[in-house]
Amino acid sequence: MTYSIHDILRDARILLDRNAYDRPLIPTCDADSRSFNELIASKILTAARQVMEEAPPALLAPGRPVRSRLTWPEGVGRGMAILPLPDDFLRLLSVRLSDWHRPARIITDTDPDYRWQASPFAGLRGNPSRPVAVVCAQPQGHVAKLYSSAAGPDVTLTMAQYAALPQIIDGGLEIPRRLYDAFISRVGELTRLSFTY
Repeated sequence: MTYSIHDILRDARILLDRNAYDRPLIPTCDADSRSFNELIASKILTAARQVMEEAPPALLAPGRPVRSRLTWPEGVGRGMAILPLPDDFLRLLSVRLSDWHRPARIITDTDPDYRWQASPFAGLRGNPSRPVAVVCAQPQGHVAKLYSSAAGPDVTLTMAQYAALPQIIDGGLEIPRRLYDAFISRVGELTRLSFTY
């Protein structure tokens, strides 16, 4: 859902008990209000990213589809596949190849289980019964290494969804509705750390 920056600022000010928007009885300079709004606004993207990185994948679903083409270092449909991820990639939510029995377990290249994916023993590395997707940062961008397939040239990517980096577009921020309260709380927390009453 897309929320306007105006509404986000209002909700964050209410949370911080700094919601004085009514006209005062005695006119005063509103420089403090403007600078306070700017301080809150500077925390919006950071808060959105943190909340989306920490949220369970189910709260981010369905996500956006990954439309990249697979590459196969060992031959089409054999072994590991590499799936390039979009430039605005934040998190891989789900991925499945046509010969897998279920969606992959998603890990990163810092996970201790990553070292087992290069094992010559099929029972230790990812396979169609227990697929594994490893998200890695490479010089050309993020990729998902998909372990592994054995069905040959007929293997296709049947599903791949990701959460995109939060961006402010046309005065609005897209964030899942179920994460909005946590997001506003994080905006308030980051803002509170930046100022003293």
